[in-house]
Amino acid sequence: MPNLIIWIYIAVSAANIIAKVIPSEELDQYTKPLLMPLLMFYVYKSSIGKTTARILMISGALLFSWLGDVVLMYQAKETFFMAGIGLFLIAQVIYVVVLRKSTYQKPPLNLYRIFPFLLYGIALFYLLLPAGDFTLPIVIYGLVIMTMAIMARLREGNTSQESYRLALYGSILFVLSDSILAVNAFHTSIPYAGVFIMSTYCAAQLLLVKGLLGHVE
Repeated sequence: MPNLIIWIYIAVSAANIIAKVIPSEELDQYTKPLLMPLLMFYVYKSSIGKTTARILMISGALLFSWLGDVVLMYQAKETFFMAGIGLFLIAQVIYVVVLRKSTYQKPPLNLYRIFPFLLYGIALFYLLLPAGDFTLPIVIYGLVIMTMAIMARLREGNTSQESYRLALYGSILFVLSDSILAVNAFHTSIPYAGVFIMSTYCAAQLLLVKGLLGHVE
């Protein structure tokens, strides 16, 4: 059953990406709200009989991501856009916590490992800032999502290799997805931005979920 849910998720993700290519607002509105509930259902079916704080946190991150998805469908209005950023900020904070907890012991800080992430974050801030009223939200959200990716990187050696790799790839794709969204919104219009944003986002969420579920205490 869990594998079937994944295939349905992939099919719905593909349909949503197609909606960005065509483009079809109607297909987008039908498919986008289904994505995170499908992953939440996958988490539920994969964890029956072993519900833990980690499982609940993964579900919480997906729930706030879903709320952010729905709210950002109305991003033409500035209030909805800011609300969407806030909801995804909560999701990212939860991911930071669950990534930290999905380790055998507290991951040591290793500057060599995280240097590329720090460099990327500085370059992105340099490109995007200042951004008027959005400067502070961009800084706060950027710091949190980079912390999420850094935490995923620091898990190496403190979980299984599969769990580490899947969660790391997912976190990197999440950063890439939000980077494309931010550059497109605040710096330079990117052709087919929606296609790149959703393809990386859908893959990111799936990889993060599978990576975190793959951690064995």
